[in-house]
Amino acid sequence: MSASLPTLRDHLPEGVPVPVHWLHAQGLSSALVHHYVRSGWLQALPGQAYLRPGPPLTWPAALYAAQQVGLPVHVGHLSALALQGLSHYQPLGGGEQWHLYLPLRPPTWLAGLPFSGAWHREQVFYEEAPPARLAPATLRTPTQDLPASRKLAVMPAPRLPWLVFISAPERAALELAAGLTRGGSWDMAYETFTGLTMLRPAVVRELLLACTRVVTRRVFLHLAHASDHAWLEHLDLSGVDLGTGDRQVVPQGRLDPLWRITVPRLGQEAEHGF
Repeated sequence: MSASLPTLRDHLPEGVPVPVHWLHAQGLSSALVHHYVRSGWLQALPGQAYLRPGPPLTWPAALYAAQQVGLPVHVGHLSALALQGLSHYQPLGGGEQWHLYLPLRPPTWLAGLPFSGAWHREQVFYEEAPPARLAPATLRTPTQDLPASRKLAVMPAPRLPWLVFISAPERAALELAAGLTRGGSWDMAYETFTGLTMLRPAVVRELLLACTRVVTRRVFLHLAHASDHAWLEHLDLSGVDLGTGDRQVVPQGRLDPLWRITVPRLGQEAEHGF
């Protein structure tokens, strides 16, 4: 019954959770999986996820597995900026809530893992659906060509023990702007944008053209203009749809006369909890 154990050891690193269907694809029947659990060679997790016992389960290992088996999930928003040293609002460590972008409901095996994640299902950018691909037979050697890696302006996270794709600073900044239209913190956004001094104008332009909402584009440009970064002088907005008319983003806010959106008045965020 243990004939497949060497294969499991060769292809599944310790501490990396995988869904049961990945184990089945490697030739392990349900009976064999249960045998390995009883024998202590596998550990069962909520939602029919399994891992080889070893180091503690971590979110980078979980996201590495999720991306490798073909889920188009990536780390974005403040989480991606924090991983690149561009945000002070989400220190690395335990207990924080990670911003995870997935254009569908997260599968039970991933959603059931013991991590605090803010799942974003909204489509911030128009992107072609990546082609389906078979899950690799081994997770020992990471695959770079993944659905997550084919999104616009994503990159491998620096200084992580596992290959995990996250938003590049430009994409994360637009994801942050999109969050402000749904009740995010303006104080946090203004402070974060002051540190985004090195955004690439060509990448910003590509993302603005692909952005799904006019109001997100305007909020991003308002934040960038308020920060007065030098890269703004090189940003080509020709062909970028900014719509017409005024847009209310903050109720009873003041109107930005340049980008035609309402933004918090002085002291309004603290007063109303925006």
